Amino acid sequence: MNTPLPTLLKDKQIVLKAIDSLGRRVTPADVASNTGLPLLPVTATLNQIAAETDGHMEVGAKGDIAYIFSPGFQSRYLAQGYRRVLQQIWSKVFAAGFFVVRISFGIMLIINALIIVALVFLIIFYYSQRGGDDDDRGFGGGFPIRLSFFEYYLLYDILFGYPRQTTRYDYDRPTIRKSNDSNFFFNAFSFLFGDGDPNLNFEDRKWAMIAEVIRRNNGVVTAELLAPYTGAEPGNEDAVLPVLVRFDGRPEVTAVGDIVYIFPAMQVTAMEEARLNVLPSHLTEWTWKFTNVPSGQMLWVYLLAGFDFFGSWFLLAQMHAMQYSEFGNPLASFAPLIYFLIISATMFIVVPAIRWVALGFINQRIEQRNAKRLANAKILEEMPDNLLKKLSAAQTMKVDRELLSEKDAVFTTEKDSLEQEFDASP
Repeated sequence: MNTPLPTLLKDKQIVLKAIDSLGRRVTPADVASNTGLPLLPVTATLNQIAAETDGHMEVGAKGDIAYIFSPGFQSRYLAQGYRRVLQQIWSKVFAAGFFVVRISFGIMLIINALIIVALVFLIIFYYSQRGGDDDDRGFGGGFPIRLSFFEYYLLYDILFGYPRQTTRYDYDRPTIRKSNDSNFFFNAFSFLFGDGDPNLNFEDRKWAMIAEVIRRNNGVVTAELLAPYTGAEPGNEDAVLPVLVRFDGRPEVTAVGDIVYIFPAMQVTAMEEARLNVLPSHLTEWTWKFTNVPSGQMLWVYLLAGFDFFGSWFLLAQMHAMQYSEFGNPLASFAPLIYFLIISATMFIVVPAIRWVALGFINQRIEQRNAKRLANAKILEEMPDNLLKKLSAAQTMKVDRELLSEKDAVFTTEKDSLEQEFDASP
């Protein structure tokens, strides 16, 4: 029967108080005798508390295990709980508004582009209404700034797109077509902020690999065997505490004084033939990509981002130049809007540039962690003598595989309880 959650929480609070009252250096028997709780649940609770508060283990000469906790461990435990609650609240709030946030940046790109086009045509219309026949007055007869041939075609490209020539087919590579499920608004968000953490399932992969290591080693492992997957130093015994908590393990001491970890519950199976999953030599983190969207599908995002950037600065230059025009300055009343356009358009260039630089540092750290786990795996390929002796002693303590077959079952929910009692009667 599963223990109710309120009871588990209450028992953990009792163990926390017992640890503190006993001087923060305890054995499972100390806590059990102080609280009256069963020994096995106390051991599991001590493993969990030690993992969550950076506790330590000590091994006695006879193989007894003591848990050591530093002052203030209760505060760290409570902080862990508050942090988990805040993370849950934040995940719900983030999920609720994420869709709106994703599409808002693409909408902003389009609206900014339309505003820029409208203001440019406002300038043209304003001065065309006040122009004369003097060609020296510039574009439209009244435009205060003379446009050279190059400047005119640059403005044309900004307004109507580039290139102007017909489509050129490249026979050296296949034509890339935009997929039907591509979305401009989502692509704009991806250009700004990327597509999220590629290692969202990292913890799941890590624990699945560790569980496979335990099963392949007959339920008995050492810190060195787990190091390629935990990323800790091969001799760091404290790094195994979270593994003990997750898979209901316990530390034991071999005849020569080495510490090993036994997981009897992981050797129980309902499959007659052992099924081994693919197990890499070490755990690998994936590096971050700038965006997962193909470059061809990002074309309109690039064009609009560039158009907004150059167009907003073009309007600012025109607004300042028109201050000295005899025809007036129609952009003066739109100055706040133009400054907003400049800020938002510059953001679309600066934010991806900063993110590109930051991803370089993040990926460097990921590659360092991958290299460390790979180095831990190579130690197992060329084991030193002391490690060989430790692993050999660990295998003498292996847990036999326990098959739970249908004939061993004494109760099943497929049948009524009275029916099962009748079947079991002689």
